[in-house]
Amino acid sequence: MKLLKFDTVNPEEYLRKKVSNNFEEIKEMDRKKFLEYIISLRSNFSDYYTYNLKKLGWEAEEFFVTPYYIDKVADELYGRGKKLMKIKESIKDKIRPARKRWVLNVILDYINIYKPDVILVREVIGIPSEFWRSYDNKALIVSRLAAPVPRYWSMSDFNLILTSTDAYKTFFELNGVETFINPNGFDERILNETGQCEKEHDVTFVGGLGNRFWAKRTEIVNYFAGKIDFKWWGYCSNKYPEDHPIKKSNQGITSGIDMLRIYKKSRIVFNDYGEIAENTGVNQRLFEVLGLGTFLLTREAVNFRKSFPENIFVTFRDEKDCLDKINYFLKNEKEREEIASAGQKYILENYRYEDLMKNIDVILKNSYRKKFSKTN
Repeated sequence: MKLLKFDTVNPEEYLRKKVSNNFEEIKEMDRKKFLEYIISLRSNFSDYYTYNLKKLGWEAEEFFVTPYYIDKVADELYGRGKKLMKIKESIKDKIRPARKRWVLNVILDYINIYKPDVILVREVIGIPSEFWRSYDNKALIVSRLAAPVPRYWSMSDFNLILTSTDAYKTFFELNGVETFINPNGFDERILNETGQCEKEHDVTFVGGLGNRFWAKRTEIVNYFAGKIDFKWWGYCSNKYPEDHPIKKSNQGITSGIDMLRIYKKSRIVFNDYGEIAENTGVNQRLFEVLGLGTFLLTREAVNFRKSFPENIFVTFRDEKDCLDKINYFLKNEKEREEIASAGQKYILENYRYEDLMKNIDVILKNSYRKKFSKTN
């Protein structure tokens, strides 16, 4: 069977920086080489799904909905005619404006050539979900969603939804959409790709701060940021003065392999969940940090006792408890590293993407047969 997975690089600014720094080399790449380059960055979920589905006999490919990749796809599809086609599309937009007309047409033409049996749309890619309806009679249309519901997104546009959040699973099923839990995981290739790293940072965090989706997380960071050696990478929607501890400790934007090396160089990685998780610990950061063998300090969550054994990470209740445990485990290296080692062992035994995709393989094939047996 053939699967085409649509994804993005987040944050887009990270990819822009990479392209700018390697512009001459990237300019000469064809679509396939550039796809390999984006995958090698290891941003978000990289090729963790498609790489491991290929091992199970799938023909599977990533499609990154970013202007740089769209441009390479258009080069492959249209050749010298691309420039004229873009001009024609821009004229159409002036006569009758359409949101992302050029991007959607490129995607449409690529899908028609690839002819996937399954279209998997992961998280927020900026494409209206109704766009996929035109393929409903040709492919199984699947969304993988664990982030805030995107704009222009409707669950009814999908045949199947994968999520790591129990609250979402319940909600989607109550609305009549078949939904399965698909936990995040860890890809063992990352261990070699990140290499050997010495511990350089006391406490780190990579992610968003400031808005309503991260309000509790921001309160915690605001409490300890000026009291310890703390560095974080990411966006903050709140406007802090230059001398504010959150502003001063921000190191800019990172993602992918660069982010994973930061985790590996950290003594402690702080973790908290977006408000949408409803106090459930399921985010990708948790699996990345543990898989890399780094000590994780994370907010208590209702699912931990059921989902994880004790002593593979440490939890905190509130901001004071968080700071107390940071100070304790910075002073107690042996205990800290024993917990980190146990966490890595557990993740590698239970949450490898190679194993998680075996379950997805069954789910997708069963759902595909169920859908199309009704039409045959």
